[in-house]
Amino acid sequence: MCLKRILILCFFFCLQAGAFAQYRWDFGVSLGASNYLGEIGGMEQTRRDFIFDMKLNRTQYVFGGFARYKLSPQLAANFGVHYGRIRGNDFNSLNPARVARNLSFRNDILEFSLRGELTLFYDNDASGRGFYNPDFRVYGFMGVALFHHNPKARYYGENDDLRGEMIELRELQTEGVSYGNWEIGIPAGIGLFFTFNKVHRIGWEFGYRFTFTDYLDDISTVYVEHEPGTVAYEMANRTTPEALQRAQQLAAQQGVDVPNAESFEPGNKRGDPTNNDGYLFTQFTYSYVLPGRSSFAKRKFSYLKGKKRVRRKTRAKF
Repeated sequence: MCLKRILILCFFFCLQAGAFAQYRWDFGVSLGASNYLGEIGGMEQTRRDFIFDMKLNRTQYVFGGFARYKLSPQLAANFGVHYGRIRGNDFNSLNPARVARNLSFRNDILEFSLRGELTLFYDNDASGRGFYNPDFRVYGFMGVALFHHNPKARYYGENDDLRGEMIELRELQTEGVSYGNWEIGIPAGIGLFFTFNKVHRIGWEFGYRFTFTDYLDDISTVYVEHEPGTVAYEMANRTTPEALQRAQQLAAQQGVDVPNAESFEPGNKRGDPTNNDGYLFTQFTYSYVLPGRSSFAKRKFSYLKGKKRVRRKTRAKF
């Protein structure tokens, strides 16, 4: 009997808590930096995983917006739209083979993502003053993203009309491979935010995007035959005497094999198809939390809204 009463009280308490549930939605904007991991970049070694193969001097920008809905005290769903740029240049590498290859690219990415955010740490009184303002939250996230990309590179060939222009590489099929503009990615990372006065959230997050394509930089497999004199021929193989000379100097300093022009003929290695490309966004965020009660609360307590207190008139008794 006692257990039954406890269960009834718990049920009633949950109903009341649900009735006054609020601050579930927040809408915000983000701004930050982007970078990528692929066949371009790196130090003296060949391709290395994650951030160890990135060149910070090729960092670009990203901005976007998002809507977040709190599913429970620990879990939230986040829908975001972001636009960012990634780029790379073999000139910045210290790997002689990459320097001699002399490839470069730029890619603008439009990303739509849906992800879950799981609270890893929460402090409802970050100031330590007992005011519960601000609160502080650390979360991890993972989800799925659909993104549009289109790698390009600057033209320095023999065609005077195109020299200096950004050329779309996908349509040229520089490696004889056709790939799409739309791809799937898996965003994963960590973030944090402070909530001031219950409605203003300022935060930061770091997220890496694992993709299912190796052509963010238009480089993956081997050199193929192209008709000499065409734009595809000039963009597929962009090694120059100056690039070869610098590569030979680096090779002599590092005591490794010296790359030569024959290394970039059809059939020779151009990229590494065993690893897909990826990109990262690190951003500062601001969002505004929408206060409000749940639909249950509105139904149950709507009669209180605008209801005036009526004083009962009583007849004096003598």
